[in-house]
Amino acid sequence: MPWLLNEDAAMRRKLQGLTVTDGTLELRVGVRFSFPEGELADQTFPLIIIERTKAHRDPRREARGRVQLGYAPEGLADWGDMTNPSESPYFTNNPIPYLVDYQVTVMARKQSHITNLTAKLAAVEYLPVRFGYLEIPEDGTIRSMELSGGPEFHTGWDEYQKRLFQVAYLAQITSEVLGAVYVPTKVEEVITDIHDTQDPWPS
Repeated sequence: MPWLLNEDAAMRRKLQGLTVTDGTLELRVGVRFSFPEGELADQTFPLIIIERTKAHRDPRREARGRVQLGYAPEGLADWGDMTNPSESPYFTNNPIPYLVDYQVTVMARKQSHITNLTAKLAAVEYLPVRFGYLEIPEDGTIRSMELSGGPEFHTGWDEYQKRLFQVAYLAQITSEVLGAVYVPTKVEEVITDIHDTQDPWPS
């Protein structure tokens, strides 16, 4: 089960497809992972930047011993329609739950674009304060996601002193690191009628 790569890709997919209106034009909002290596003045706006800032263990969700996985880890086959987690054939020992933090920064040249995007991002399918989610198709899970900060508004300038409006969010999603995943061997037959043909007390 790749860790962090699937989450990174899912965050980027989640924020793609947004647009803003500029007069008669509809501008597509670019999405990229990490700040551009080039100068900000050379970028196309509006623009959303995603950065993974931290991953830390979540003791609230910690489990000890053998745990039945309610999903099929990446690379392993689905079972049935996967609607009943108790039917999962997959087990692991002592999975480590994590919270992964992302900073999402929205940038635009016009304040109206920032306002419009902030309103759109508040919807439950994007970056709501509570009850958010992140779909990870690689393993069929839907992770919990909540804001731990933001939206925070900033006005600045790029290296050419052109005004740049920004709004920043801190989003936190659930994840876990697995050890070896295994399918326990099922009992095929239970023998309940046992007869000892030998005398236990030979003379």
